[in-house]
Order: sequence, then structure tokens, then C-alpha cells
Amino acid sequence: MSGISILLSDNRGIYIPRDFAEGFEFSEYGWQNVNQEDLNILKEGPEHEWYWETWFDVVNNAYYVDAGGKCWNLWQDGDLFAICYEKMTDDERADFFGEDVKMYA
Repeated sequence: MSGISILLSDNRGIYIPRDFAEGFEFSEYGWQNVNQEDLNILKEGPEHEWYWETWFDVVNNAYYVDAGGKCWNLWQDGDLFAICYEKMTDDERADFFGEDVKMYA
């Protein structure tokens, strides 16, 4: 099973943060560790003066726990991904991060 899931394509451009805030659930059953103030800022779009700083915080702090108890984090490299380090294979880590997987052993 893959530990990588694409959430939003990079064709959304600067609106990925806004679309994430508008299109995903934020609760104990959805994405967690994102406060309502941050969601409101992101929903305003890139015109808000704190949009990018808020997005940085969300990407670095939000997580999702699946039905199996595995934690997923956000990762943006063009596209927005959900990644679960625990589920990723060595090949996925090497391909995705471009790093030697022995660093994680």
C-alpha cells in the first residue's frame, strides 16, 4: 500500500491553500491541528496579507489519522500530497524525497 496520496494538483497554482481550506474536513475525523483562524485566512485567498505564512504553518503542522491509526502529513512540491512515512516503501522514499533511504534506518 502506498504511503503517498495526491490531494490537489499544482494546476490550482496559488489557490492550493484556499482550495485545501475549502475542500477538506477539519475535525477529529479529518485534518487536525489547524485552527479556525488559519482556515479563515486561507479561505480569503492570496490577497490576505498572512496567506503564505499561514499556509506554511498549516503544511508543517496539520495531520490526518486514518482508520488504521496511521498518521499522514502534508507535503507540497508543486502538487499537494498527503504522505505517511510509516507506509512508504524504501523505493517511494527514494523517489519522492530523492534521498538515500539508509538515512532513515
